[in-house]
Amino acid sequence: MAELTRKEYREQQKQAEQAAEARDAKRVATEREFAKSGRKEATAPKAPHRGPFDEPTFKKVNSLKKKLNWAIGIVIFLLIVVAVVLFKL
Repeated sequence: MAELTRKEYREQQKQAEQAAEARDAKRVATEREFAKSGRKEATAPKAPHRGPFDEPTFKKVNSLKKKLNWAIGIVIFLLIVVAVVLFKL
């Protein structure tokens, strides 16, 4: 393995820096192009918004809400019954 002189070493370092700057410039240009294409897609018209749920999902969610409310009510009622039984005896 040959020894490098200081001048050769500095030249290698300078070339490495230039290559890194060229890669960075290419990366920045690519990112700008991607950002521009993203903006064009974002401005495209979208389908009309129908709300968070469609009709079958809305019915399913409401049904589950009712069942959950009944379950919570029954659990609270049973906790009260257990508390009354434990503290009245």
